[in-house]
Amino acid sequence: MSKIVAFALLVVSVLFVLPVASAKLTEQQANSLYNKAQTGDKNAVGTLLAAAQSGDAFAQNKIGNLARGYDDAAAIAWYRKSADQGYANAQYNMGLCYYNGFGTAINYAEAAAWYRKSVAQGYDKAQYNLGTMYKSGKGVPQDLAQALNLYRKAAEQGNRSAQSALGFHYLTGQGIEVNSALGEAWIKKAAAQGEERALKYLANNK
Repeated sequence: MSKIVAFALLVVSVLFVLPVASAKLTEQQANSLYNKAQTGDKNAVGTLLAAAQSGDAFAQNKIGNLARGYDDAAAIAWYRKSADQGYANAQYNMGLCYYNGFGTAINYAEAAAWYRKSVAQGYDKAQYNLGTMYKSGKGVPQDLAQALNLYRKAAEQGNRSAQSALGFHYLTGQGIEVNSALGEAWIKKAAAQGEERALKYLANNK
């Protein structure tokens, strides 16, 4: 991580805002600024910080992303500000924090609750993660049918992890009737996006 970004994140941790004029950002603008900030662009970091402090949900989520791994307590604080405004990506990130213990104690039930909020808005990564929780029974009652339902929703949106998971369920018949053709079709979709398990399966089954 560059010294510029590290300094900016130190600023975040003490809730000090760089003196940059703030404006409401679109999600695309926040993404662009985030990409620049990752390269050490001080102006991009400052613009994101100012927008986040002024209440912009997209910027708050991106500042959380920049902080995670450097100051997880600051990261989850920014995610929460964004998630409380209903931003699905931030709600998903809150789920990640509670599931993995980033900036907070691990709490699977709380992770599932945040994932559900994101799932309600159709966010594919949350669909996949919540599906995996239903498969394992972590934080929720174990329910393979619900897991497969969520995997399918995420897979249909192009989520490669969900495509792979759904494909292997069709191959093995775990929780669903065996359908090798459909299983391989989903696995090929996942492999086309570089999903590792799917690639290994296809390489070993030529």
